[in-house]
Amino acid sequence: MEKLLVCMGRKWAYKVMNHLATKKELRFGDVKRITGNVATANRVLKDLSKHGLVKKRELKDNLGTVMYSLTETGIKVADIFKQMKKI
Repeated sequence: MEKLLVCMGRKWAYKVMNHLATKKELRFGDVKRITGNVATANRVLKDLSKHGLVKKRELKDNLGTVMYSLTETGIKVADIFKQMKKI
């Protein structure tokens, strides 16, 4: 739990989770636009995936499109943060 809170305490992790909770699925390019660069997008997605909050889906197209969405755990965490925001 402590590691999860440290991960979510990072500026970009919360923003990416918030966007995923709203839009349901994002392309890597969308995450890159949120974070401002490729390195930060990669780090945030890796951290969120490591904690089981985000899952990756590769589309079977010639473009190599990768989509990211919240796992069931990620949805629960996003809901908790949404409730905390109301306080």
